[in-house]
Amino acid sequence: MSLIPKLAGVCGWPIHHSLSPLLHNFWLKETGIKGAYIPFAVRQDEAVYAFKSLKQTSIAGVNVTLPLKLQAFEAADDVTDDARKLGVANCLFKRNGKLIAHNTDLEGFVAPLLTLMKVTELTQKSVLIIGAGGASKAVIGALLSLGVPEICLINRTNKTAQDIVDMVNVPSLYFLPWQDRQDAIARSNLIINASSGGMAGKAALDISLENAPDDGLVYDLIYTPMMTPLLSEAKKRGLLIMSGLDMLIAQARPSFKLFYGQNPNPTSNPKDILLTALKSGVR
Repeated sequence: MSLIPKLAGVCGWPIHHSLSPLLHNFWLKETGIKGAYIPFAVRQDEAVYAFKSLKQTSIAGVNVTLPLKLQAFEAADDVTDDARKLGVANCLFKRNGKLIAHNTDLEGFVAPLLTLMKVTELTQKSVLIIGAGGASKAVIGALLSLGVPEICLINRTNKTAQDIVDMVNVPSLYFLPWQDRQDAIARSNLIINASSGGMAGKAALDISLENAPDDGLVYDLIYTPMMTPLLSEAKKRGLLIMSGLDMLIAQARPSFKLFYGQNPNPTSNPKDILLTALKSGVR
């Protein structure tokens, strides 16, 4: 008797650009699990209702992308500590008849970073975060947990960044106005773009890396395109760069375990198929 396929997916608006189906279905094939991972287009004004209805389906869970992470958090019956820390969820799964909100962005952000920098190095770095959305909160939480001593937050809307700094209320996190962004660049060894600036279909960030430290690392959480205008400039300057594709893979691993009950092979590297998809435009 064949087992019922395990179903999961990713929700967003829009969702056609997501590489998550390709990634999870690669792992499903590799592990031999009978299942599928499907994209779901969910409107923001219908998201809470749609997420609550998951309990009446055979879907094991969903990843949640922009702009639905707050709605995912609100729709849940219970939340994990990582989701509670951030106030948003990028993952919903079912346990014992309840819908649980989780966030894998903390783990997803840190894992790739630690392939290039040791924790001891990070504790000596000055870090700049660009953007003040859910991804930014995950980055702040991760950096604070690693003991990073100086974290500067900037955002095109100053008040949004200031509100986050006031809410977190720790000495190592501070805010600079957007008009002082070049001063922030000059003093930062690690520059992280957690905004949508430079994403396909969005305007590039109005930022220059001309005065960035020569030993800097630029980490752009965007993966469409993989080489954003910010990363292109960083590469020309000879700076170390990292794209959001690494974070996508890292944050997907714990989601896969929650949905399908098994970890993907830790040595498995789906990056090549994702790069091919990005270059060809095929999902």
